[in-house]
Amino acid sequence: MRSCDSCPGGKECAGVNLHPILLQVLTLYAGGMTNKFDILFSLGEESEALLEKYDTQVSRDCWTKAALLAIADVITDKNSNNWSEEAPALIASAVAAFERFPWQITELIEQAPDLYHAIFERHPDGAFAADVSKRAFVKFCKTVAYQ
Repeated sequence: MRSCDSCPGGKECAGVNLHPILLQVLTLYAGGMTNKFDILFSLGEESEALLEKYDTQVSRDCWTKAALLAIADVITDKNSNNWSEEAPALIASAVAAFERFPWQITELIEQAPDLYHAIFERHPDGAFAADVSKRAFVKFCKTVAYQ
């Protein structure tokens, strides 16, 4: 996944460090909490500290990377026998959760192959790749993005 132009990489990457926060946002949203401020107040002190620490370093690429990593985690953590139906729903939920915040996923289509690769790497048994091709996954992302 693309990093910002000034990305220090590794443990100092803002996208990598902010992705657990966006994972929390997605979890709260999927649980029915849709108000931006309710979600922000529910994040906790550790998340607030991370937001403050990386606030000056966060670019559009950082937020996109964090969001895509969060989506990869959600899809990876979901046990499914039918990825071709589950994946689009999970992606749509993430897009809905993130669109209320300044870290909108506007590059979902462009970075769909990287997202697919991140999910593929996290499924060592190959179940995801056996059910969903990269081409089909990109189509899922396009469908969700253009809704």
